[in-house]
Amino acid sequence: MKRFFSMMLLVILATALVAAPFVEDVLLTPSTNPRTGGRLYMTLDTAPQSFNFYGTLDNAAYTVMGQMLSGLIDEHPVTSELRPGLAESWTVSEDGKEVVFHLRDVKWSDDTPFTADDVIFTMENFVMNRFAEGNSIARFTIGGELVKWEKVDERNVKAILPEPYAAFYRVLAHAYIYPKHIHEGTFNAEDRGSVNKVWLTNSPVEKFVGTGPYIIEQYITDQKVIMRRNPNFWKVDVYGNQLPYFGKVEYLIVRDSQVKLAMFMSGQIDYMPVDGRDFPNLKQRELAGGPFKIFLAEPTQPTPSPVHISFNWDTANPQLAELFKNKDFRAAVEFVVDRDRIIDEVYNGLAVYGGVPVLPANRDFYNPNIEDIRRSYNPTEAKKLLDNVGIIDRNRDGYRQFSDGKRVEIVILASNSQVDQDIAYILSQDLEDVGIKVHLSILEPGLTGQRFGAGDFEMGIRAFGNQPDPQLRKAIWQPGTHLYYWHRTSRNPDTNEPIFENMQDWELRVFELFELGQVEMDHSIRRTYYDEWQEIYAEYLPVIFVCKGMNLSAANIFLGNVEQHASGLVSFATWTAFRK
Repeated sequence: MKRFFSMMLLVILATALVAAPFVEDVLLTPSTNPRTGGRLYMTLDTAPQSFNFYGTLDNAAYTVMGQMLSGLIDEHPVTSELRPGLAESWTVSEDGKEVVFHLRDVKWSDDTPFTADDVIFTMENFVMNRFAEGNSIARFTIGGELVKWEKVDERNVKAILPEPYAAFYRVLAHAYIYPKHIHEGTFNAEDRGSVNKVWLTNSPVEKFVGTGPYIIEQYITDQKVIMRRNPNFWKVDVYGNQLPYFGKVEYLIVRDSQVKLAMFMSGQIDYMPVDGRDFPNLKQRELAGGPFKIFLAEPTQPTPSPVHISFNWDTANPQLAELFKNKDFRAAVEFVVDRDRIIDEVYNGLAVYGGVPVLPANRDFYNPNIEDIRRSYNPTEAKKLLDNVGIIDRNRDGYRQFSDGKRVEIVILASNSQVDQDIAYILSQDLEDVGIKVHLSILEPGLTGQRFGAGDFEMGIRAFGNQPDPQLRKAIWQPGTHLYYWHRTSRNPDTNEPIFENMQDWELRVFELFELGQVEMDHSIRRTYYDEWQEIYAEYLPVIFVCKGMNLSAANIFLGNVEQHASGLVSFATWTAFRK
């Protein structure tokens, strides 16, 4: 009997030492009897260029790797609430400059323990490596100094901040941790850019290891990415069931929107975003008994991204480069942007003005003053500004010329997504109406991304996601950063450091505002910095924000845990959906 009680005590102690898994909230797991197994079918618009989240600028790669990797902090996929992730808790020093993250007792998908070494390895070689093509170094640079990381022990890691950092936990939710035991020694530590060569699309599948809900099992080039369930995923539902429910997820690569729509209606695709033009037809079919549910929600999430028009200040044509740097020219272009027509014709009315790029629904950071600065469609005002700039119709042939008599001709680069193509066409029509000759260059999304990144364009139609906190998009909107692609000479390509002497006065102010906003802990003061940034962008127009599509999505009626709530939010996550 004494031995029995001793054994029971050991069992109790062992149980107490096992870390409790993260319990996903009832918003995402309302079903009391979910089925497990089966496959979830979703789509990618293009083939992934890489499976290295930090080694590419590719949305397809981001989608896939977002399923395979996790961060120290977790962001709720519906509400954007910040929650514990791979760090189950953390302790902050009194001065706010040191944070010790207490790591969850987690195993990688290959059963290797997750430790503090993985965190430090990731931060040094991927997240904060300025030569990693998709790095996040701007998010972890405060007043010109990088956040430092120190190992406390296997289960604790310390972040040392140069200054208190208001957005620190938000940016950590977007910093995915890599497995050190897989990548150590696979790239040249002396060549910081060599990390871009790991986890390519031809990498052996056994090298794909993660802590997310699914792991890459197979990539069939240009056809599909198949992911298998991670049995070591660190989340359970509110009833204690291990997540995810599906055994596999297949991302089908479908470039043509109409083909994708047909596949969804025939049941070959389970869940996908919906184009505004297809929404009425799909909704009508749903109401008539179609085997799917169609959702419309206010745009609050980063995707679909708000569309913007960009000008390459460093384009190879010196006359155009000078023209694009002229604020009055950019203002003239805004006067010919017919946002209402675009929303009506391209989005079928299901879009809102794009903010700068903070959306009206973001009550923490939206600045309504931009609405008084924004230039509404007015071709007459556009023509006056173009005359003042000095490009006029000297030959009286309907087109404007530079002072040397050369016609003003601009190539607009856009992806072959239907939305981008249609916006590019409408913009080209309206520019032609005020005397500017336009040529369209419509390419596959991956190629347009490469062209934009290389500065190989004149004007462009592009979309970058908004975020709940502007700091998350510092690498795009702050001059001198690696995604500030319309003025690449504001950054040294060899060191990735900003070149302040190449910035205009208002760019210098924007740079300063982002530096101030990231360290200010008083939200009301912090908001004033980002308010000013939005007003500067609205006035000086480094890019012109067009609109942001509503959150439109479609789900197979046989998917469980996919609902629209009274708040208007639609709950869906790959790890909580299941086949009824």
